[in-house]
Amino acid sequence: MGILKKIIKKLIGYQTPLQKLIKEGFVLVGQNSDVSGLHVVIKKKQKGVYLKIGSNSIVNGTFVLERENARIEIGSNTFIGGGLFVAAENIKIGNDVMFSWGCTVSDTDAHSLNWEERKNDVKEWKKGLDEGSEGKYKNWSKVKSQPILIEDKCWVGFNVILLKGVTLAEECIVGAGSVVTRSFEKGSIIAGNPATLIKKQI
Repeated sequence: MGILKKIIKKLIGYQTPLQKLIKEGFVLVGQNSDVSGLHVVIKKKQKGVYLKIGSNSIVNGTFVLERENARIEIGSNTFIGGGLFVAAENIKIGNDVMFSWGCTVSDTDAHSLNWEERKNDVKEWKKGLDEGSEGKYKNWSKVKSQPILIEDKCWVGFNVILLKGVTLAEECIVGAGSVVTRSFEKGSIIAGNPATLIKKQI
């Protein structure tokens, strides 16, 4: 009977990694938001909120915060259908935004474009993995990163890729499978690789 009590106590007290991050104050989830399909990886923690989600949102997918000062913010009444969101600096997604499944959003190149500057990347990554500290030895000093901003009421189709420095102004629509490498004005309907303006909403 004593063993059974210990097992029950352990199960009741068990927290998922996300629940632990919420309890420790690294992730802030607004009222009535569903994060049951959310996985968060914070590689280098310092005190503070790394991921903030507004109220009445549904957020799925994997969110990776690469550096100590990286932040991701998601507004209220927003739907994220899954995919991969990688922040070395800042990703901000507004209110009433819809992201379909399979999207990739990255505010960083992840590696230098210069071979001499990235030649040790794999060794440094492996060293961190061997020590159980993924990304511990990564050198970010030569890696380009720029914030991404998705303003209110945007709709991003499935399998879209959004790259560093992109701003989508209010009510932009991005066609499925597009690769967005530059910013677009309010009400733009865009598609393609690289994404270009198809038309403006009336």
